[in-house]
Amino acid sequence: MSIHIIDQELVQQIEQIAAAEQRTPEQIIGDALRLYTSQTQKVSGVSFLLSIAGQGRSGESDVSERDEEILAAEVNPLRGWHVEPKDADSA
Repeated sequence: MSIHIIDQELVQQIEQIAAAEQRTPEQIIGDALRLYTSQTQKVSGVSFLLSIAGQGRSGESDVSERDEEILAAEVNPLRGWHVEPKDADSA
């Protein structure tokens, strides 16, 4: 198999790394591909779900019990979901 890399900056980077590590460009590309593959597999499936778990955590324990109250305080009847400026007088 023969692969031609058009991006000359990328070719130079590969050659510099290969020279610095006293390895072939093919070995550098192979390692990069294996690393990329392992990283993309970690992000898929359960690993992805674990990586995003808790992102919406507010620290409040009663949010589900106060959902109507929270929405009433945060949603403007005319504008919808809208963050009011901190200083409402200057807006």
